[in-house]
Amino acid sequence: SSSAASDVYKRQIHSMSGRILGFGGRTLSSDKKTAKYVNSPESDIYHKSKILYGIYQSKKEIAKQDNCFLVEGYTDVISFYQSGIENVVASSGTALTSDQIRLVNRLTKNITVLFDGDAAGIRASIRGIDLILEQGMNVKVITFPDGEDPDSFAKDKNFDELSSYFSENSKDFITYKASLLIEGAKNDPIKKAETIRDMVASISKISDQIKKEIYIKECSSIMDISEEVLYSTLAQISKKQISNSAKSTLKLNDSIT
Repeated sequence: SSSAASDVYKRQIHSMSGRILGFGGRTLSSDKKTAKYVNSPESDIYHKSKILYGIYQSKKEIAKQDNCFLVEGYTDVISFYQSGIENVVASSGTALTSDQIRLVNRLTKNITVLFDGDAAGIRASIRGIDLILEQGMNVKVITFPDGEDPDSFAKDKNFDELSSYFSENSKDFITYKASLLIEGAKNDPIKKAETIRDMVASISKISDQIKKEIYIKECSSIMDISEEVLYSTLAQISKKQISNSAKSTLKLNDSIT
């Protein structure tokens, strides 16, 4: 309707090749019950879980910079562009998917996640980290000061200021997870053990053995625990993953037959 349209800041959503697949927008309403992002309905050509906003406009710069900044929404991408940062795409307010990551993987092996610093954004970034690692890619995370998101932070910054902040605040996923999880594990051995297991679970997603060993060493140093214990935990998690995968395959075969 015309009244609904006036409450939404609309943008075109393109495929990697530039074909218009649908429309999306950021709602202008301040009502917290209203969805933050609005997309075209799912169709034969538009599947929001398989598309990244800005991928067509950003693909050359992503390949050139050999890095992709991943943000949550349309306005984040627009604010970055206006500040001169063009190697950026958005998941359009949806949970990051393997299909979206594979799009970036065609252009670079490096993703830097810049989700909102609120609880929902943090949960999204943690889920996204493991998905990115499963695709054999390198992932870093950048957080913003309290109350800021990529859009608001970029609005009064120029290219040099943003670039400087990114280089100074970029963390590898182990350091990010440690800083995030340690906060809730201070002076609590049980929570610290859970934190370590969570970090090792992320390392288990990495297929490259050299990278795995490097991150085990880093985790050992950060969490002050022996590499032997971490390798033992890694073996347990890997064994469980193989077992779960085998069970899933058996269930699939049973359903087919």
